[in-house]
Amino acid sequence: MKKSIKLISDFNLETYYNFLNQKINNKKYKLIKPNFGLFFDSCFEVINSKNKNHIIFVWTTISGVIKSFNSLINNENINLKKLQKEVDEYINIIKQLSTKTEYLIINSWSLPENVRGKYLNDYTDDMGLSKNISLINLKISNELKKQKNIIFLNMNFWIKNYNSDYNPKLWYAAKIPYSQKVFENAANELNKIIHAFEGKNKKLIIVDLDNTLWGGVLGDLGWKKINLGGHNIEGEAFRDFQTNLKSFKNRGIQLAICSKNEEKNALEALEKNPNMILKKKDFATWRINWEDKAKNISEIMTELNLPNDAAVFIDDSISERERVKSSLKGIVVPDWPKDPCHYVSKLLSLDGLSVQHLTYEDKNRTKFYQDEKIRKKNKEKFISHEKWLSTLKTKVFFEKGNEKNKKRILQLINKTNQMNLTTRRISESTLDKLINSKNSHLFSCKVKDKFGDMGLVGVLSFAVYSNKIEIIDFILSCRAFGRSIEKLMLFKVIKNFKNKNIDKIVFKYLKTQKNKPCLDFLKNNLEKEKNNVFVHRKNTKFVPPKFVKII
Repeated sequence: MKKSIKLISDFNLETYYNFLNQKINNKKYKLIKPNFGLFFDSCFEVINSKNKNHIIFVWTTISGVIKSFNSLINNENINLKKLQKEVDEYINIIKQLSTKTEYLIINSWSLPENVRGKYLNDYTDDMGLSKNISLINLKISNELKKQKNIIFLNMNFWIKNYNSDYNPKLWYAAKIPYSQKVFENAANELNKIIHAFEGKNKKLIIVDLDNTLWGGVLGDLGWKKINLGGHNIEGEAFRDFQTNLKSFKNRGIQLAICSKNEEKNALEALEKNPNMILKKKDFATWRINWEDKAKNISEIMTELNLPNDAAVFIDDSISERERVKSSLKGIVVPDWPKDPCHYVSKLLSLDGLSVQHLTYEDKNRTKFYQDEKIRKKNKEKFISHEKWLSTLKTKVFFEKGNEKNKKRILQLINKTNQMNLTTRRISESTLDKLINSKNSHLFSCKVKDKFGDMGLVGVLSFAVYSNKIEIIDFILSCRAFGRSIEKLMLFKVIKNFKNKNIDKIVFKYLKTQKNKPCLDFLKNNLEKEKNNVFVHRKNTKFVPPKFVKII
């Protein structure tokens, strides 16, 4: 059954509907047209309906919804309390709409085209348009920030640089307040948000070095003379590009290097050039050599245990981009501008780089990967995989879902693909219901070993019935594969209900393109009851791994 996306507006949204309908996956989503000009009627129709939507998207103008604001536009003296009352009524409607959808997305308000207000004192005068619209947006934001399924977007990001060719005739003829480019850009952005809801965010950006992170060829110029920072246009552009890459790294998207260079010289440049923003410690891994870049990138993905579609590869060379694009299916290889002054805008336009919640794991992911490199290097000393595991002194901590860990739990549910029983995607409000449910149990799984903290890497949820347990979520991050932690997660359920009237634990596997590792685990550790249903029966012996300890 298709998930519904409902559009609600006070103006003609036909152009936007057409652009968005071309962007979204029509096999998965049904896009519902807005009723032209009937904002309040459309809202109450949804509120009074028994149906629930997947996404409701509200795009309105302040002059169309808050009638008192029109009086301000016309320089009439009004009672600001009346204005605030209308805003409160709008906020109340939005809150009611949020109960009828998994996600509610609303745009902030901006001043109508060609409206300047009181100009010189528009921010200081109590009746100023700029002052009041800023206060109203801030009020809406503060009132709705506790509504966990509401996303309040800055409208200015959508119209910036895209409304310059707007023709006012569009408004007078068809009540269209923006140019076609604004609607097209908005459709692109909403499609990116939908991808984020689906867990399609990228986890890794792989970058070249010469003429990508800096100007010039390192082998010819040396680290002192590469073009980076300083007082020239391109040097500042390269430095700004690095700053934005580091910003993504600080938000949990990892960085890696794939470059044809001498490794020693490249690492020296990263550490010694005083204008370098990105240092060696900022990269999860690198392949700096003279080998084929497609081969190197494949090794990077294997090392980090990531699927190809989790990565973006950035390189200034057309031939290198085409080589990777043709060899490695799934990796995003964007066309890259020749002028470094456009690098930042191109980076920010890429799909899949938005992050909803910044967790402890996001902030420390580079360290996690660096620790994992040390683990793998240590593993080479052992002939037996089990012997190596026994030396790690792995400890697993189970904790019930709560306010502190739920952001990371939600992230794992919505992003993990491989070790994931169903790969279902849920909203924060749905997760809250699961946490607070009397009939369900939800646990997070944290892991530590002698090399360091791996963070919260697993999610386990299940419902208990009269004589059986049905697993809802069985999820483990790819970073924790191959260490029998998934066996300990199963043992956690068995142990908790060993002495109760439970006959079996049921896993209902939902096949996707990427979750075969989960199927392999089920086949190797459980009894197949019927097609894609696996069980652990009460009298079946289950031996937990000896080298992993529950704390």
